[in-house]
Amino acid sequence: MRPGRFLLASVVLFLVALAWNAFVHLVVLRAANASVAHLRRPDLADTMWLSLLLTAGIVMLFVWGYGRFARDGSLREGLVWGLFFALLAGLLVDLNQYVLFPIPGVVALQWFAGGLLEFLLYGALVTRLAPPPPTPGRR
Repeated sequence: MRPGRFLLASVVLFLVALAWNAFVHLVVLRAANASVAHLRRPDLADTMWLSLLLTAGIVMLFVWGYGRFARDGSLREGLVWGLFFALLAGLLVDLNQYVLFPIPGVVALQWFAGGLLEFLLYGALVTRLAPPPPTPGRR
């Protein structure tokens, strides 16, 4: 993947991630997130920069992985990559949160569903923003 395409896709997906997560967590899942607010760090605002850095890192790994494994750049391929990434992230984050903290299973499931839709959206976008180079012999 060309560096310019990588950077473009990463910046666009980072901005989409910020908008998506704000909408999902502050609007759609407001009540669910309020039910676990007592578990949050009291100094959450002081560590928000770390959350932004983490989001940028995840987006960059998503774009890099797509560029590394994409073959034809189709929408289907992007959605499959998004599904793979969502399942991996869901296991590492949402299921682990449920195991470690006393959160309702329905909250973890809602977080997982939001992440699944988010990474499917990323998969669809990355196929347009950073298509793989054409393979010799293919059209």
